[in-house]
Amino acid sequence: MNTFKPTKQLNHCPIAWQALNTPHAIAIESDTQSLCYAALNQRINSLSEQLIQLNMRKGDRLVCIASNGLPLVLLQLTCVRNGFIFCPLNPKFSDAERMQRLTLLDSNFIWQEGNPSSLPLEFESIITDPPVSSPVTIDPLAVVSIIFTSGSSGSPKAIMHHFSNHYYSALGSQTVIPLVGGDKNLLSLPMFHISGYATVMRTMLAGATLRLLTGKITIEQLKRNMITHLSLVSSQLQQLLDKSDFQSSELSIKHLLLGGSAFLSEQLQQTRQRGFNYHLSYGSTEMASQIATSTNNEKLQLLPYRQLKIANKEIMLNGETRFVGYFKGKAGIEWLNRQDYFASADLGKINEQALTVIGRKDRQFISGGENIQPEEIEKHLVQFSAVTQAVVVPIPDATYGHRPVAFIKWQKTQQPTQLSAFIKDKLIAFKQPLHYFDLPEQAGLKPNSKLLTEIALKLLLVN
Repeated sequence: MNTFKPTKQLNHCPIAWQALNTPHAIAIESDTQSLCYAALNQRINSLSEQLIQLNMRKGDRLVCIASNGLPLVLLQLTCVRNGFIFCPLNPKFSDAERMQRLTLLDSNFIWQEGNPSSLPLEFESIITDPPVSSPVTIDPLAVVSIIFTSGSSGSPKAIMHHFSNHYYSALGSQTVIPLVGGDKNLLSLPMFHISGYATVMRTMLAGATLRLLTGKITIEQLKRNMITHLSLVSSQLQQLLDKSDFQSSELSIKHLLLGGSAFLSEQLQQTRQRGFNYHLSYGSTEMASQIATSTNNEKLQLLPYRQLKIANKEIMLNGETRFVGYFKGKAGIEWLNRQDYFASADLGKINEQALTVIGRKDRQFISGGENIQPEEIEKHLVQFSAVTQAVVVPIPDATYGHRPVAFIKWQKTQQPTQLSAFIKDKLIAFKQPLHYFDLPEQAGLKPNSKLLTEIALKLLLVN
């Protein structure tokens, strides 16, 4: 087993380390090709040289706009090797959302899949070096990623992590969900999320195989590719449970990691009945993915290398995985003191060493694994000329956990069809309201979101 050990290999490039110790083990596999660790190391050597020739240096930000795939994985790992900062963006962002983040990142190094005017990189190119004969050292305290999240204000926050944060995140996860050489971990979550980024890191550090996903997850795909590890949000799990042949006895799955959204008790019961080992997980971008994880129950246990306490009912976080600061563009970097706990804005309690997450302090909700901030949607809705006031609230959804709906105070006449068309190119699809309702006259300037959700559910029942 070639899992990294604490401290001993912290300053070693994980890919070069695997190429030195298990060069012929398969690192990445897709429908069209597979790369062993030696070949993967050659690809990273080539991309490193290409980016350096383009005048990229340690600490520079590499903005990557692409769907999951081999190029994105190669760029993430190349950034780790060189101390470049990997900045993945959702390729489905609207022009306004993308520009907001590009302006903040303020980088001269942008690679966009399918865009010939972006960085000219050759991903198939290799440098035929002699086999790796000694470890390649890296700086574990180099910032290697900026991943965006949304705070209570609805504005995107650029979260910075050192390599060591990701390293200890993977090590802590390994104690509950072990990965070893020969295992296959499916990259089922997007790499512009911390969940996808962490999947890559956990797999590479363990010397296992990262299986790239083509299309949606299917039973046939899981079976044919002999997937052993799989991360799912609630909607993905439900789609699999809807298939009668999603059975542990029919598949190679050792561990299911469930996170990103609320899971119904019925879903977990079905998962147990079908023989799967599942792990509920509470995590965040700020803590480099997993914080607390359960095994075949709902009792979340704090993982190693994390610290947690409750202050005024709010979950406070620290440890080796905690992010190092916020990148604020031309305003500079807001570094966090090492000893400071991060206020998560999540309410929680600890009972018999098990963590229970009660909910958000603010209005944020999750839809299909995506964080939704109502204020961001409202900001775009009120830009429509016929809208005076907009209030967005979540309604429960069996597939996605929640979906947004909007209450509108109209200027004069109702124009829901026109408003829906107006918002289409302003927000990504999952942030676009599912329904529009009239805002009650008594709602006031600060409407009660819980009450509006109840009203929305009653209106939907009537209609």
